Amino acid sequence: MELKDATLGDIAERLHELLASDRKLAVGDELLTSAHDWEVAGRATDAARIWVAAEIENESRRELDTAGLAYRHGFSTAKKLIAATATVSERTAGSRMALGRQLRSSLSITGLPMPSNFPVVENALYSGSIGIDAASVICRTLIEVVPRTLRSEAVDEAELHLVNAATATVDDAGHTRRYTVDEIGRLANRIREHLDPDGAEPRDAVKQALRGFSYPRVGADGMARGTYALPPLQLGIFLTAVDSILSPRTANPGTPQPGGDEGISDSEAAECVPSDLRSSQQKLLDAVMTLIDMAAASPAASRLNGAAPTVNVHVTLKDLEERHGVGWIDGSSEPVPMSTVNMLQCDADTIVTVFGDDGQVLHQGKTQRLATRAQRRALAARDGGCVIPGCAVPPARCQAHHVIPWVSASFTAGRTDLGNLALLCPFHHATIHTSAWTLEMIRGKPHIRLPDWQNPRGTPIPAGQQRAGRPYFR
Repeated sequence: MELKDATLGDIAERLHELLASDRKLAVGDELLTSAHDWEVAGRATDAARIWVAAEIENESRRELDTAGLAYRHGFSTAKKLIAATATVSERTAGSRMALGRQLRSSLSITGLPMPSNFPVVENALYSGSIGIDAASVICRTLIEVVPRTLRSEAVDEAELHLVNAATATVDDAGHTRRYTVDEIGRLANRIREHLDPDGAEPRDAVKQALRGFSYPRVGADGMARGTYALPPLQLGIFLTAVDSILSPRTANPGTPQPGGDEGISDSEAAECVPSDLRSSQQKLLDAVMTLIDMAAASPAASRLNGAAPTVNVHVTLKDLEERHGVGWIDGSSEPVPMSTVNMLQCDADTIVTVFGDDGQVLHQGKTQRLATRAQRRALAARDGGCVIPGCAVPPARCQAHHVIPWVSASFTAGRTDLGNLALLCPFHHATIHTSAWTLEMIRGKPHIRLPDWQNPRGTPIPAGQQRAGRPYFR
């Protein structure tokens, strides 16, 4: 069957056959060829989607009233009609209509041609030279300039330059250079600011009006989710703050740790440190929570009813004594395990409300549980940062951990004294309660006991980055 006789259904069926073949045969470098070829085919499909969305919107315009295409099919808007017909989301339908609206060329009622707002982008998209991502970036950026500067030769030149950058071009030296879509976006932004420098203020005002952080909503899986929108200034502040925590260059360099009495070397101890298996998103969240913890601990933190922000944890006396069960945090419908309750009691503005079996309140925390500022300075001088071997998190980002739990039966053994405190970073503080690693204090300094399978003799290893005091020799 010749192509001119084939319907779109025939072509789609043939594409599915080619896809099935590719999935069986394409490996290695052949996958790159497939990626390129399928993208070429996809551009034709994407361009057709943009075209048909723009035409449906045009034939559903309001002035047509009951004769409009959407109205005749029982839909209030063209977007809803496209979403239902193409089985896509209204968001996808809306984005196709928005781009198609900018690229649609037509004839006026007098028969004269009416070019699109961006004819160069239109030709490039429908010829397959660029994809919808590049076309959307160019149109979305330049349309911010046109209302303020009117259509000018400079805008036409900018459009042509951006389209050329998005396609294979040859420079004066004969080198071919194709910009990525992200690079096109950055180039378009620079051109926009050059064409309309006075528009920066109103554009930023729009971004500021769109900024926001939604209140987290807890889903059926117990996870709280939300959305955020950061304008450039707030994004810069956010990235600078989290990068200061995530970047290893900002941490204090660790000093060599002395070996144990049984000959465990520094390198052996460092190799025993569990690998940080957190994803990049998990690391980012932990960094944000560290910032929040630091801000809440600051004397400048906002105070509610005369007290700093406090986390309320509810737990039964039986679960607390037996070290199992769960606790409940105000504001969350999902419980937390007892290991989290124990961690919070070490170094957090937390009030633990202990309940009896019948729900009666038995006692509610102690006032001198947290390390004082003087104790924090002493811990920083003694430990030098997180005491886990190989961890270089500095003291300012560490938490004071009660080696003997503060929630011991008599509250005496678990006192908040330097002889019972050790600095741990938030990550190791969270894992020390659930891992096979244990901490103990010997002669007023923290020591690490590795898991039995790593250290069968159970020899304690001096921990931290101590810069003072006599070294441990045999």
